[in-house]
Order: sequence, then structure tokens, then C-alpha cells
Amino acid sequence: MNSFFRCLTALLLAGLTFTSSAQDLVHKIPSNALAVATIQGKNLTELMSLTEFNNSFLGKELLAKQAKKSGESYTTIEDLGFNLASSFYYFNQSNDSVTYNCFLAPVKNAAQVDKLYTQADQKFSVKGNVRYYYNVDSTEVARWNGEMFLFVIARGKKEYFSKPEVMERFGLTNPYPIADSVAIDSAAAAVDSLAADTIAVEYAEPAAVEMGMQDSVVVDTAEAYSSDPFFKNEDQKKSIVARWTERMVDDFFAGTDKTSILNNNDFVKNIDPKAEATIWVSGVDKLFNTYVPTTYLKGLGFLNGYGSGNVKLYLEDKSIRMTSSMTFSDEIATVFKKVHKRKLNKRFLKYVNEDRMIGYLGYAVDTKAYLEEYPRLMSKIYGSVYADEIGMATDLFSLLLDEEAIGKVVKGDALFIFNGLSQNEVSYKSYEYNEENFESKEVMKTKKETLPDFLMMFSSEDTRLIDKLIAYGVKKEFVKKGSGYYELSIPKSPLALYFTIKDNIVFFGTNKMEMDNIASDRSVAKVSAKNKKMLLSSNYAAYFSAKKLSGKIPSEEFGGAEKLEKTNRVLNALGDIYMNSNPAKGNVLSAQMSMDIPANQPNALKYLLSIIEDAKK
Repeated sequence: MNSFFRCLTALLLAGLTFTSSAQDLVHKIPSNALAVATIQGKNLTELMSLTEFNNSFLGKELLAKQAKKSGESYTTIEDLGFNLASSFYYFNQSNDSVTYNCFLAPVKNAAQVDKLYTQADQKFSVKGNVRYYYNVDSTEVARWNGEMFLFVIARGKKEYFSKPEVMERFGLTNPYPIADSVAIDSAAAAVDSLAADTIAVEYAEPAAVEMGMQDSVVVDTAEAYSSDPFFKNEDQKKSIVARWTERMVDDFFAGTDKTSILNNNDFVKNIDPKAEATIWVSGVDKLFNTYVPTTYLKGLGFLNGYGSGNVKLYLEDKSIRMTSSMTFSDEIATVFKKVHKRKLNKRFLKYVNEDRMIGYLGYAVDTKAYLEEYPRLMSKIYGSVYADEIGMATDLFSLLLDEEAIGKVVKGDALFIFNGLSQNEVSYKSYEYNEENFESKEVMKTKKETLPDFLMMFSSEDTRLIDKLIAYGVKKEFVKKGSGYYELSIPKSPLALYFTIKDNIVFFGTNKMEMDNIASDRSVAKVSAKNKKMLLSSNYAAYFSAKKLSGKIPSEEFGGAEKLEKTNRVLNALGDIYMNSNPAKGNVLSAQMSMDIPANQPNALKYLLSIIEDAKK
């Protein structure tokens, strides 16, 4: 497993510093890959050169750690042996029986890659110009030559190996037929732990590799374990997976699979040469089912109708930007379009003041449409298993709920504004004990509580039910009437809540003066064009200013002034963060998140490294 982390570290480091376009291994990725992650370096060299990274705080620290592990001098990450002028990939390839997690990298100097293993006392075999590495049970395999490096972690699917016909085919037996799944999982964990601690391995020679499998694995464990049927069964499964893995890697290097991921139109369509990193998933439902066995779901379809998706990272001169998109079936897309047809209430902006605001979260959905579509969504998820029950529940749901009436009470749009933190002194009961007579005395003490300062508002065309709830609260004396607003008293809670209704908007907040200003028409609005556009054109929008939060966090929350100073330093270095959804286009829903780069920073990559360096100080 150590080899995996070394390889992953090398891939991530290499992605930081590319110099020019070179051989691209993307054509080696099979067309049936479920997910592909790409680090494109051709853009990164414009942000930071290789020399700059080697001389940066992070570069020096990483090279020093590598030198300490190996006992040799490392002055540049080029010494790792990978070709930093090309792209690096992760891809997932799965079928009904096994999942392969694969890391693919271009090689510049195979001898330097060899050193990563020899310096870590990891043995490998050589046949011709190809190197072969296997872990204890051969379910983790690395193979490399002068062109490429492939590291594969293979895991057999428990659901597949539990099928009676599969167990019979491979001569597997259930050693604990009456044991529950918890006991079996515990035993499996014990197997992994024992293997990691006590199994000694004699690695395969080239001749053994030529046979397509390591046959020289020597297990040196206690007699009691070697006779345990569970351990034997697990060893058989791993041996089967190891053979499949060997065949998979053989085919990859031989190029026998002629169908490349480049033949997948959706993958090609989502390649953006301007993105520094991309994650693409061929089908969210397929990937979900790969890692969550259908036996656990019992036929349920949580992600039925969800298609391909992608996330892209852009490191730009003025911002760090991340975009995401997801495709849906016609049925699901139609539901989302109905639910998302509402936009945020424009009158909310009358009560937004950016001078006080640290952040906000706004959303707008159509409550009526959601309640109408909810039974259909539940039927899609559970209908194949609980068709009769879902049908009755749907009828009952429609009978009990008046979607149109509820949609008027709570229209579905809301805005939460975070104005910071404050400290209040609160009283609480405690007891003082007399050790002489063992009696206790009740006393009142005070302490400081750090509380949020926020304002929340949502639209309501019909407030009759809310009015009745207020009248009931006043009668029971847990709601106090003020001048145009109310105070809600929550027993044993240090947080005071105030609320009012105005302009068909229900307001909740923690600031008494702000609520009084709202009720008395004294609110002062201040909203930038950027935030106004985000809130009114998106179904979901969020904003956070870390710099505004700096200096407003009590030191008690961080265990002292020193930690608080460090936290404030990082907060001051962060730019404003924005997140919002985009209007639906056909069957695609998308969103984006971005963080501004301070004016004194040259670009996003150098800015990120400066934050890491500052946080480490």
C-alpha cells in the first residue's frame, strides 16, 4: 500500500509542473471506463514554471521528504522519472465481479521510477523493458516501461462471489452459513489486518510473470489461521481477482482493447483544454451501483435517471473556478424544470445590506410543483419493490395535502443572511457541593456563549396559519409581542429569536434592532450588481467573505490568541467565495463555484501555494 501512496503523490506533484505538450496516454483508457480524472499540465506552466515550484515552500518540503526517505538528493520533481510534459490520469473500470482503480502516468526515465521502488525496499521483476510489481496478494499491481506507468488496485465484489453459481464454479464454500453479515465483515477485516502484519511474500521471477500469475507467494502465518475455512475462502477469492488483474494489465500494455475512451462522444465533448483538472463520470447511477451492492439496495433505484457528469477546475489570473454539470433522463429533467421554475422574491433585496453581511444562502423552488412531483419521484425509487405500498402512499399523500394551499403558505423561496458572530452572557443553574455534609446547593452562574447573528426570510402569500400560530404562542406566553415584531422564547436556549411578517415575507432573525428596523420601514439596502444577478437568476446561490469574518471570532472558540491569530491570517488571505446554479439547458443542470484572487497575487496557482505556506507557518 505504501507504493500506492508514493505513486499518487508523484502523480499529483507532476500535475503541478508541465512544460509542453508530449505523448498523451488518454487513448489507452478503455471506452468502458466509468470515471476518468485528468490533470492537464500544459496550462499550468504559464502559471508557475518547474523551477519556481521546486524553489517554492511546498516544493522544497516535498523534495526534502523524498530525499529523507530515499537517502539520496532530490533537487527537482523531474527526478521522480515521470514525463512532466504530458497529462496524468485516474480511471475506474468495473464489471459485475471486480472493480479496478487505475492510475496512469507517462514515463520519462524508467530507471528513476525503478529507484522509487528499490529505495523503499519494494521488489519488482523485469522482463525485457517492462517492470512488474505485485503486493502481497497480487490485487495491487504496478507495471511500467519507458513510455507509461500503470498502477492498479483491484477489489472483488462481495455480491458476485456470494452467488451460489459463482461459488460452485470456483469451488468456494461458505464457512459460516449461519453467521450474519456483521460477523463475516469482521472476519474479513481480520484477514486484511493479519495479511498486512504477518504475511511474508517471495516475489515472482520474470518466468513466473510470463505464466500470467505469481505462483511463488509464500504465506508464513500461524497454523490456526492456515486451517481456518474463512481464510482459505478469502485467499481463493483474492487469487481469482489477481488472475483477472494480471490479464487486465496484460491487455492494457499489449493494446488488445482497440476501443478507446476517445470513442466516447460524451467524454470528448466534455474535454476543455482550458481546465487544469477534470473529473468525468460516464453515469452517476452506474458508478453508484459499482460501490453500493444491489443486495443492500434490494432493487431500489436511488439514482435512476441520472446520467453522465463532470467537474472542471480552472486556475485563472483573477479567480479559482470550479464548474459541474449533470445530465438527466427526459423524465427527471422535466421534474427539475417544473420545480425550478420559481425565482427568488425580488423584495428580499430590500433587506440585504452588504456592509453588514458576511455571507448568504438563497434558494428558490416551486413548493406546489415539488409536492406534485414528489410521489412520482418516490415511485421511481421504490416502485419496483414496493409498487402497491407506494401506490397507496401516493394516493394518501395527495388526499391529505392540498399542494396549492401549501404552495401559498410556503412558496419555496428563501434567503438566509449571515452577519457574523456575537458573544452573549447567559445565566445557568449549577450546584455547589459541601464535602462535609454531602449536601448540594443550587446556584446561578454566568458564562459567555458564542452565537450566530443572522436574518432569514421566506415568501408567503397566505399567512393565516402563521397568524394563528403566533396567537397561540402569545396565549401560552412563549411568544412576546413587541412593536411590530415578536420575540420567541425558547426554554434553556441562549439564542433569542425575533420574527415579523411584512410585504408577504416572513422574517426570522437574532438581531432585535434589525427586526425593529424591518417592522418600522427603516431598513437600509445595499446590494452589488454581481450579488443581485446571482440571487435573481439562480435557483441556488451562496456567497461568503472570509475576510469579513476575520476578527469577529472570539479567541475562546480556538483555544487561545495564538491559534486565533493564525486563523485570522488565513481568513484575511482568502478571497470572496461565490456559488450558484445555472438555468437548465435541455437535459443538463450545471453549477459553478469560484473564489476571487487578491489583487496582489499573480495567479491562482501561486496564490494557493502562498496560502499553504502561510498556514504552515
